Amino acid sequence: MVKGVSKTVIVVNNTGSKLFEKIVFYVTPEYGTLSAKQLKKAASSFSFNYDDTYSDRANLRRRWKRKKQLKLLMLVGLAFLIAASALLLILL
Repeated sequence: MVKGVSKTVIVVNNTGSKLFEKIVFYVTPEYGTLSAKQLKKAASSFSFNYDDTYSDRANLRRRWKRKKQLKLLMLVGLAFLIAASALLLILL
């Protein structure tokens, strides 16, 4: 059985991404009357630069984790110095 359905479809072949070789967008009927330029702009805002965003988030997460570890290490070092100085005061 064949249905007569008309859909506006945008296919992006050159995504600029290492992850995706092709992206297919199905436009909702309310926005199917937009110009090709407007549809292309909307599609490219979703499809391009995905890899950059992901790597930025991963780098940010990694830096935040390192910063947290450094603070913990400094706190442990400070606690050690306080304990050592207290022990010295007790012994003297």
